[in-house]
Amino acid sequence: MELRKATIEETETAMFLLKESADWLKSIRSNQWSDVLQGEDKHGLADAVAREEVFFFYNSKNHLVGMVAAWKNPTEWDRLLWKTVGFNKEACYLHRVIIRPSYRGKSYGTELLSALKLEFSGEVSELRLDCLASNQKLKQFYEKNGFTNSGSSSDSNGNLFELFLFELTNQS
Repeated sequence: MELRKATIEETETAMFLLKESADWLKSIRSNQWSDVLQGEDKHGLADAVAREEVFFFYNSKNHLVGMVAAWKNPTEWDRLLWKTVGFNKEACYLHRVIIRPSYRGKSYGTELLSALKLEFSGEVSELRLDCLASNQKLKQFYEKNGFTNSGSSSDSNGNLFELFLFELTNQS
């Protein structure tokens, strides 16, 4: 398994993976990431690629199985959701955590989170992410992978999200 920073030349690939996942979410009757299907991206993935904050995740056969955006400066979205918990200057915020549909159910999600823990160990003290509060399966997945539920928060539309963090400071 390998985590590699996406290059500016790979911006279209990153956007394709995002749309692929948004299409898959729609197929299972989820409106999560529906902004992507409307030609928007509220998390600015293309800009994140340009800032070298997007990572592609490859399996042992060098197949692109996933992607994640990871930045150390909280976005407006992060500021909105995490304001009740507070901000840690040494946190990394994870967004657009994606395992491609054809690779789901094969432990790649766990491997991606493990790779991120290694990548940022010694660089930041914690990893932070959020998910829709209604997504029980994803909440259980994050908890199973050592993330602690830090509470709930609502976006500007009143949608409820769960906040998760993983402390890296005690990692060896």
